Amino acid sequence: MGKKKQKEEISPKIRNRIMFFLAFLAIVLYINTLHHKYAFDDSVAITDNQFTLKGVAGIPELLSKDFFAGIYGKGLELGGGRYRPLSLITFAIEHQLAPGNASLSHLVNILLYALTAVVLFLTLLEILPGALLFSFIVSVIFTAHPVHTEVVANLKSRDEILCFLGLCLTLLWLFRFQRTGTKKFMIFSCLAYFLSLMSKENGITFLLILPLSLFCFANQTVKRSAIICVPLFASAFLYLGIRAALGITGHAAPNPDIMENPFVNAGFSDKMATIMHILGKYLGLLFLPHPLSCDYSYNEVPIQGWGNPKALISFILYASMGVYAVMKIKQKDIIAFGILLYLSSIFLVSNIVFNIGAPMGERFLFLPSLGFCIVIAELTMRALKLERKSAFRFIPTLFIPLGIVLVGFSYKTVTRNPDWYDNLTLFGADVNNTPNSAKIHYYYGNNLLQRAMAEKDPQKKIPLLEDAKKHTRRSTIINPLFHHAHYNMGLIYQEANEPDSAIASYLRVLKLQPTHIMTQGALGSVYGKLKRDFDNAIKYLSKAVEYSPSDDKSWANLGIAYAEKREFNSAIAAFEKAMKLKPNDAGSYLNLGITYQNMGDAAKAKEFLEKAFAINPELRPK
Repeated sequence: MGKKKQKEEISPKIRNRIMFFLAFLAIVLYINTLHHKYAFDDSVAITDNQFTLKGVAGIPELLSKDFFAGIYGKGLELGGGRYRPLSLITFAIEHQLAPGNASLSHLVNILLYALTAVVLFLTLLEILPGALLFSFIVSVIFTAHPVHTEVVANLKSRDEILCFLGLCLTLLWLFRFQRTGTKKFMIFSCLAYFLSLMSKENGITFLLILPLSLFCFANQTVKRSAIICVPLFASAFLYLGIRAALGITGHAAPNPDIMENPFVNAGFSDKMATIMHILGKYLGLLFLPHPLSCDYSYNEVPIQGWGNPKALISFILYASMGVYAVMKIKQKDIIAFGILLYLSSIFLVSNIVFNIGAPMGERFLFLPSLGFCIVIAELTMRALKLERKSAFRFIPTLFIPLGIVLVGFSYKTVTRNPDWYDNLTLFGADVNNTPNSAKIHYYYGNNLLQRAMAEKDPQKKIPLLEDAKKHTRRSTIINPLFHHAHYNMGLIYQEANEPDSAIASYLRVLKLQPTHIMTQGALGSVYGKLKRDFDNAIKYLSKAVEYSPSDDKSWANLGIAYAEKREFNSAIAAFEKAMKLKPNDAGSYLNLGITYQNMGDAAKAKEFLEKAFAINPELRPK
């Protein structure tokens, strides 16, 4: 009795120390992201999201629109739809407080991850009272796992953290309600689950996990577990009802672009074989998280057939896991529970039911990795013949191997984080990590091109353009139908003053996408400025303004082409269009002034030139 009393007195201290350690570990692992810039998908959620950039004023629109509407004007054609306003609301608040301050957002991500590590530990303790050692092992492996670097370092993936945190709180308060019968805990649980779903729809898989957890760990029957969870089911139906009322139903025609729909050209058999191969790669990353990449799109994971041993082995492995889980869950086996948690959460992002827009991604492992950590922790304790509720003490056969894993995982996490500093750094690293991805070469080439276009020193500009050309060309080789890459090849050649090569690239784009607006304008610019072929310049620029009448730049370039041909009336009409679209642009007034000057109308020339000089005094001749 005395020992039991002593253990009860010590446990809170140990528990608190573990909580501090987990929070400290999470912060130390990701503190080197604090001064990172925005990168990768951060443009979707923050820097180019018109609703987020309104700050607090944009919250009503964030609550009523698809996740992608703020950047694309509408939801993307992805199965299931995307309604995830909660993370966007946090970004809007941060923008309101400190516009453009990426460090603030990175700090919030780090703190949220630290909080998640602590809440996960407390949730496991609530589900498995007294299981300090087991809960610690699960939590520390989860916290240190390098596969989570994308979720923490990429601000856009805050939706994953908030969803996971909400699910942990849902379970924590559900089991506290089960233990105490206090209704407020059920209310808290329902609220947490609703907010989890508002963060990311992946939480819908917990409709199975919630009653299953009660059945396994609260000594409830299947029927009673389902009855207890009815209020939580109601929370999910409320979320789904809001989505439906807003028209975010996820009904979409299949996207024919292989860059957005990785299985568009695959038959059912090959699609399933490829998905099994990818599921095998996911397991591989959980055991050995190297190399890591932000992108695995076409053609990093080629379409596979069942003749690929990796696909077949993966199928056998997953089938075995499923059979074991089904057979053992009736015995309330925790390994079976962990497997079902993993399988149910990975299923939603596997492309089996919905096109998620990518063949695979490390962020998709965030929730499933909890199931993996539970299974690994339980297998470890069984191998060492340790009870789940064993006293928390130093056990060499446990803590030495765990320490080695922790050091290895921590090293990989800390060294991977700097890759996420900004787009140029990230894509520069990942062209080596996933060398067969057309998108990653395109992304890197595009960032090099932007850097080259901003560079004033020709000696620095030339190597940037050469590197941009190398990677963009590689993108077109991987996917010859990738019109965005061909367009960028045109821009690179244009910037390098190679008009014939630029024209050839732009014409390839038009062969793939005949109405591509930017290509029409770019061709007009190349023909006019570099080739001095004003007839072709007018031909393509006329198409550009036909397809996009609000494109002031193409109207201005069209006016210049007409002016060079001394078709002054047409030039004036085009310049006036540009001026109406962009009233405060000094260039339009300058062009009009010069055109009237060439026509011999000194009065009008002076009028428009003076307006140009008033807007931009630097245009006035010295």
